[in-house]
Amino acid sequence: MAVLDNILDRLAGLQGTNFTITDVKVKDDEIVWQVEHREGAEYECGSCGNKVDSYHDSRWVRIKDYPFGNKPCVWHVKRMRILCTCTNNVRVEALPFRSRHHFLTQRFVDYIEQVLCTKMFTVADVSRLFNLDYGVVYKIDHDVLFRMWQNCEIPDPIHISVDEKSFKKGHNYVTLVTDVDLKKVIWTSEGHTKESLDQFFRVLGPERCAKIQTVSKDLHKPYAYSCAEYIPQAIEVADPFHVVKKLNECMDDCRKELALGSKLQPTKRKKIFRLNWVLRYKQENMKSSHLESLSNLAKLNEPLYKAYLHKEAFYDFFDFRPSQIDKAEEFLILWIIEAFKSKLKGLQEFAEYISRNTEILLNIIKTQRSSAISEGINRKVSVIKSMAYGYKNIQYFMLKIMQRCGVLGSMWAPAS
Repeated sequence: MAVLDNILDRLAGLQGTNFTITDVKVKDDEIVWQVEHREGAEYECGSCGNKVDSYHDSRWVRIKDYPFGNKPCVWHVKRMRILCTCTNNVRVEALPFRSRHHFLTQRFVDYIEQVLCTKMFTVADVSRLFNLDYGVVYKIDHDVLFRMWQNCEIPDPIHISVDEKSFKKGHNYVTLVTDVDLKKVIWTSEGHTKESLDQFFRVLGPERCAKIQTVSKDLHKPYAYSCAEYIPQAIEVADPFHVVKKLNECMDDCRKELALGSKLQPTKRKKIFRLNWVLRYKQENMKSSHLESLSNLAKLNEPLYKAYLHKEAFYDFFDFRPSQIDKAEEFLILWIIEAFKSKLKGLQEFAEYISRNTEILLNIIKTQRSSAISEGINRKVSVIKSMAYGYKNIQYFMLKIMQRCGVLGSMWAPAS
């Protein structure tokens, strides 16, 4: 019998503790382990850790353990209340095998953490799998991610990409810093202000900031001010995605300008308004129906058709190689001149945008780098957000980004 008790204690992980398994009941819907104190055991205060050899009273508590096969496992533990000198009052004794915040065994919590950190299950999946309250699993997930983030060391980045991601409606953003070489997010912070990026550089420190060679980002001014202050040696590279996005917005302004300000008949104006998405397509990606609409546009409104052709010509800029940097600069100058000749306000605004940021745009050609990795990660973050139907806690949202898209992905270890 002593050998059997020893095996049960080892299965339950109770060896070396004041507790032992006294009975096991296998029911139709669960397995119940009865846990009591060993003979001559002392009782440890849950507040100060002081040990006493007498108790005030006792009560049975129910603690869930991880399942055996397809049956849930429950421990019925005889827990003592003791009179301790730390408060001169009755205190409950400490249970070394119980989780700190939940009526679960610590080994069950470790197992839940491990399952969550595989990135194959959501909180809702684990909640259903182990028949636990969603709030309990959410708290476990939040705690383990926060613990991993506290123990995480940011790698030394050489090439970084900076972008912002919407957290919820109302201009609520988080700033994401991605290591382009690792292709992982290495920092998240609340907001998209200068201070949001400053936090990253302050944590990184002057020595590691000095190692950064390139920073790919959109032309958001607060980010530019932060980079100028902390990494002035780094080459700033504009993001082609945002440049093209800006070009399409200006093209849309041209469409509205020519439709609203023209003396065309209402039916023809409607046709121009319906060309919104057609004008955003690259000609090489158009379907036959789009090409037909474009050919009709040449007859319907020639200035808008020429503006579209001028927009298409801008894409040739991205085909230049580093050895052709002079030709690329000449190309931008000629494009700006032609844009101003068109007398379309939308194109002229984009031409001014190029002239203000010519050097940063030319760095796309010089370095052959972009923030494409950040845009891909942004898409993945959108999936994370939609899977959870949004996040109320911004800290938890940032931790999930670091887990799913960043360096926290494979750092799990049981809590010591």
